[in-house]
Amino acid sequence: MAGFRPLVFLAAAAIAVSACEPTPPTVAPRRPQSTPTSPDTRIIGLVGTLSGAGSWRGEDAFEGADVGINALNRGLDRGQPSFELVTLDDRGEPTRAARLIAQLASDERTVGIVYAGPVEGLKGAERALAEAGIPLVSSFSDLASPGTLTKHVFQIATPLSWEARRIGRYLLRDRRYLSIGALIDETPEGRASATALRAVLDRGIGVEWYEPEAEDLRAPLERLREQAAEAIVVHGSPADFARTLRMLDVMGARYRTTSAARIASAPSSRRSGPLTPWQPQIVGFDDAIFPSGQHRPPPGTVAAASYERGVHYLPIGSFREFRRAYEMWWESAPLGREQRAFEAVRILGWAATTGALDLAVALERIPPVRFGGTDITLSQTDHVIGAIRDVGLWVVPRKGITVRERSGLPRELPWVPLARAFASRGRTRLERQDWTSLFAFIPPKSLAPRFQSMRFGVTTPASDPVH
Repeated sequence: MAGFRPLVFLAAAAIAVSACEPTPPTVAPRRPQSTPTSPDTRIIGLVGTLSGAGSWRGEDAFEGADVGINALNRGLDRGQPSFELVTLDDRGEPTRAARLIAQLASDERTVGIVYAGPVEGLKGAERALAEAGIPLVSSFSDLASPGTLTKHVFQIATPLSWEARRIGRYLLRDRRYLSIGALIDETPEGRASATALRAVLDRGIGVEWYEPEAEDLRAPLERLREQAAEAIVVHGSPADFARTLRMLDVMGARYRTTSAARIASAPSSRRSGPLTPWQPQIVGFDDAIFPSGQHRPPPGTVAAASYERGVHYLPIGSFREFRRAYEMWWESAPLGREQRAFEAVRILGWAATTGALDLAVALERIPPVRFGGTDITLSQTDHVIGAIRDVGLWVVPRKGITVRERSGLPRELPWVPLARAFASRGRTRLERQDWTSLFAFIPPKSLAPRFQSMRFGVTTPASDPVH
């Protein structure tokens, strides 16, 4: 391994340069391919849920990964073997997912796997991956919070513990609620989210559980009403989040303003009585930020996510490169989580160019680089692709508030950054190289810009009556 590191840097430079100027795609295998079409290609496998209730994950992953493969192949030098995406549907079944991972790992042409299936499907995956010397990148499942990341398993999904930290700070310090509830799905990730919330909400939290894809959520929401919850943190699929909002509308409990949501935290002169409408504020994890149909989230709805969630419109150079490549390939905007799988494919392809015997070791030595998102930094002790500093809150803005990009937002995705939630002590935490793209004023002496000068999103202080 003595001569390995220079190869890493050379390969990174070559791929990073080639990614700067996408060219029109040529051949477009725009459907899931379950078997390789050539014995000479390098395989990047995608194991994901492409059918059933969780298919939203697999569909986004396939679309992003397909663009990523195209970008990899356009950047190859003449004579280098091309990459091919082999997509396998786990149908949401953990045992099937585990079997498909082992199947891909047993093929000597496989250089890495993108995973977009149930988290339980990764149990036991380390052995097969280690024997093959290939990495797996989890595109949706959070493995960092439960502590199940292994030597050959990496994660591009934002850890629930990071999101919970931003949610807790907002509810306790920004909104100053005293009674907080949670509606959590009965899944491994749901249980991890409840653990993370309990760790940051030092005043306690009333948790109500529900079965995933439950059609009627009235009963657990009624129990949260009885607990006088001023805010409800929801964990679940985008469909579950939408069903929660619809049921609150049916119950006459649509969020209006923070003052109307207050119960325990209301001044004694305005303390709610038994006939006062219940209008809790709704807060989600990043899966809540998803294209909606006719039922849009009410203004003031908040969710935690990285600023990469704005890859479909924020004018950051790496975001633009991905957006342009995606729109040329699919002729639509990337409004879901397609960017994660695109980035996962790109870093797996990068590792494959290093010539390392164990490609997971190559990933641990990747230099700071961008592949359509923010900086990628990994190490032997850090297998999470991303940084907590990049995580903040997104919000559905109310009418009348200044949001410069409002008219250009997709109708089905009205979310924008809540600028102060991406800041500490009034100054942004966002990466320095993105300041000129996002802020109207950059102060001298290397000081970070104040959140009020952000050119996008909601830039109001905590006194805003809705946000």
